[in-house]
Amino acid sequence: MAIDNAMTATALLRAQQQVYNVCAQGQGIVLVKNATKDELGSKLTETTLALKAFPIRYTPFDRETTAKISWTENVDVICYVPKHQLNLLSLTIKNLKARYSTFRIDNKTYTVRHMESYNAFANDYLYMVVGGKE
Repeated sequence: MAIDNAMTATALLRAQQQVYNVCAQGQGIVLVKNATKDELGSKLTETTLALKAFPIRYTPFDRETTAKISWTENVDVICYVPKHQLNLLSLTIKNLKARYSTFRIDNKTYTVRHMESYNAFANDYLYMVVGGKE
């Protein structure tokens, strides 16, 4: 089979499902929605979204990569979330960017600095990358 015949919707779904299955065994991350606050600035509510990610890298970039990509200096941790999980929850990265400003891993909170698609496959992606700063 030629490569130009292999990039089908079925192959994309199979690849996304395989990534989803691997990430399901990974670590949980919790996206935290921008909170509503009272007139004194105290948080009234906290809305969260629990996702699975694998891998999670706490030293995500080597020096060479850092020199090539400008946003890497603003990131202490990077999480790979399966795109299929977002599809199952009817979520888009654009909506997540607008709603969530922080995330937690093991009760440690990070500010979202970067959130985008990663690892192109056919006409979609296999992951969403979330980068955070302490």
